[in-house]
Order: sequence, then C-alpha cells, then structure tokens
Amino acid sequence: MTITTTGTSAADIEFHYDLGNDFYELWLDGTLAYTAAKWDGIPRDEPDSTGLHRAQRAKLDHHLDLLGAAHGAGARLLDVGCGWGALMRHAVAEGRAASVTGLTVSRAQYAYLTALGLPGAEARLESWEDHRPERRYDGVAAVGSFEHFATAGMSRAERLGVYAQYFEHCHGWLRPGGRMSLQSIAYDGVADGSGPVGEFVGSDIFPNARLPRLSEIVGAADPYFSVAVLHTSAEDYARTLAAWSARLLRARGQAERLVGEDAYRRYRRYLRASEVTFLRGAATLYRIGFVRRDEPLRLPV
Repeated sequence: MTITTTGTSAADIEFHYDLGNDFYELWLDGTLAYTAAKWDGIPRDEPDSTGLHRAQRAKLDHHLDLLGAAHGAGARLLDVGCGWGALMRHAVAEGRAASVTGLTVSRAQYAYLTALGLPGAEARLESWEDHRPERRYDGVAAVGSFEHFATAGMSRAERLGVYAQYFEHCHGWLRPGGRMSLQSIAYDGVADGSGPVGEFVGSDIFPNARLPRLSEIVGAADPYFSVAVLHTSAEDYARTLAAWSARLLRARGQAERLVGEDAYRRYRRYLRASEVTFLRGAATLYRIGFVRRDEPLRLPV
C-alpha cells in the first residue's frame, strides 16, 4: 500500500516510529503518549512512575476539553497522527466520545491499534491528505503530528500552503460549530533548525521534518478557524523529555537488547539535546483550541 503525503514521508516516519513498539513501551508511560505531558499541579518530587502517567492523562483531558467532548455527549472525533492511540483509547474509555477515528502512516502503530480491537476506535493507515470521511466530525485533534506536515526543503510559502491545505481539510471534515485542538512544537528563539542539535535531530531522529512558527500556524488557520485558546509551555516538554530520558536510562539493558547499543545512545542523546533546546527557549510548545468558522474568510492578499 502506497501512502501519499506532502510532508514527512511514510518511510521517514517509519524510520523513527517503527523502531519497535516494545522499545517505546520501555520508556513511555502506560498511555504510550509520545508528546509533551501537562504537568500543572504535579509536584517535582513525584516519581515519574506515577507523575508522568498523571501528566499524560491531564494532557489528554485538556485536548478533549478543547474539542468540547463532554462525558456522555456521544462525540464523533478524528485524531490526525494518532500514534499508539493514547487519545483514542482515553476518549472512548472515559465516555467522552462515541467513536474516534485515528490516522497514522506508521505500519507498526497501525498494527498495534488494529490488534487492540478497541470498540468505538478505528485506526486507518492513511495520511490526512487522503482522508475522506463518510460524515462530519464534532472535533479534530492533532497532537504532535503538525510538526511533520512540512519538510526541511520547503520554502516558507510552500509550508504555508501545506498548513492552509490542512486547515481547509479540517474545516470540511467538521460540522458547523465543530472544534479543533492542536499541539505542536514550534521554533521560538531561533529562526530555524540550523545548528548542531537541529542538524542531528533532522538527520538521525526525524529525517526531513521542519517545525513551524506560531505565526505560520495561526496565519494558515485564520480563514477557516478562530482561535479560542492558546497556551505555551516549553517547560512541559522539557519536563516530559527529562522523564523519558530517565526511564530510558533505567531500561538501558533491555533497550540495547531490543534495538542495539547505537540506537539506544542515539535516543538518549536526542532526548537530552531536545530537553536543552526547550530549556534554552530555542523551541516551545503550543496547545491551541480552534472553533470552526461557518464560512471561510476571504482575506486580503
């Protein structure tokens, strides 16, 4: 099956995410959420064995709140770039959605979700560009996938075109009054990903990925959505990365048996370097809640 995408290719996604489900299970928490947790109110001295899981569940609830997915309301949701299904499983288990469709271009993640056979949750091995729902959704989430929509070789104009296309798709997927949540890493204190850390991540961890800037996200969304909520927290990602790094270190022996010493060292370096990137303010994390405009705006060029 050929998966078409204008952003990070399926092969490059699989280079990262298909390293092995067992490997990621060693150092992610039980939700298998591979995006920044939400640490509000969780003490710094709480062990990551409990603190990381609580923070990830808080993040999932936050996004469901942004989507207006109330308990028992029977919401129909779409999760773009669903990973191992953290949001899907949480929404269904907590009664905050009647059905959730998750899109992934990772065959390992798709196989994992299909094997779960979770009622109310459907995984599709499909890019957002190819998604054609049978009927409209109440909410669309993209938690940690927007970073893959553009590639390093694109000009700013090309990136904006891809982002605008995504928001146009979301507008068409949603019912009137529908909501969208987005969580994305973005450049902040630097102009782009040049420099040793950015080059390492772009070559050895996430090939060809290109982070957005806030102005690009909001500008591309503006014709189709109004911004209802905007939060930024580089600290949330730094703390999440520190927890992952500590858990991977403790599981070193198992990790090396699963993926080899070189891959273990590469991931430890990636987690530590990324933590420093957020602590220094080069990148930050945005969580944005959008409300669908009834009709797209015709903005002046």
